Amino acid sequence: MEQRTFLLDGQWNIVYYPHKPSGFSVLIFGDSGHFVQERTSYWREHPGRLQILESLKEHGYTLFSSNFHGMKWESQRSFELAVKLYFLIMKSEILNNKIHILAEGTGALPAMKFMESMPELIRSAVFINPCLSVKNRLIKEKESKFFYKKWLKEASAANKMDSVEFEDFVLDSDKLSFQTKVPLKIITVLDNANGEQNPLYQELKQQNDQELLEFIYLFPEKRYKIPIQIRQFFQKHEKLL
Repeated sequence: MEQRTFLLDGQWNIVYYPHKPSGFSVLIFGDSGHFVQERTSYWREHPGRLQILESLKEHGYTLFSSNFHGMKWESQRSFELAVKLYFLIMKSEILNNKIHILAEGTGALPAMKFMESMPELIRSAVFINPCLSVKNRLIKEKESKFFYKKWLKEASAANKMDSVEFEDFVLDSDKLSFQTKVPLKIITVLDNANGEQNPLYQELKQQNDQELLEFIYLFPEKRYKIPIQIRQFFQKHEKLL
């Protein structure tokens, strides 16, 4: 069986199975375009994400993810669903109970909540071009009035607020405050798509134990190295069961 999908809290969830399971697993928090449907998912349809998926499966990883209510943007619902999904997967699959986390873009927001709340259940985490602050993204999006209205509508809906309330809430929010207790690797592709987040990576370094953090920067033409970087980091933290 290549994969199975099921509903949980009205959201489609998916499990990707390797041919030779190692017993280790990965919880995926996708970016804003991420989706899971009954028969497919964004990571099955996007060539770059599929490459990562297949690489990890080839090395025995069982991967699981959810539609996570569409756009995340610090949505509490996404975090709560991730917790439910974790415990359900641990009951239904034969897996080591300490998982890896793989997050991309805005998926880093619920991933950080998960890591702070349940560090004892996580081996390591890898973030790809992570969005660490909604505030920084909001300020950037405001530069384009046409796209900003759409962005604000989606982000406020994800947090069950009206647009004005959500905008005020984000602009009044504090700076980045994230204390990781698990090894974290951040992979940054050097382009301008997520440039407003770069200063936050330096803040992250200052706020956390340097031994737990690892950073790597890749030029766009070196994206093919991402699956290898992820796999090597995960394997480094599997020595203790």
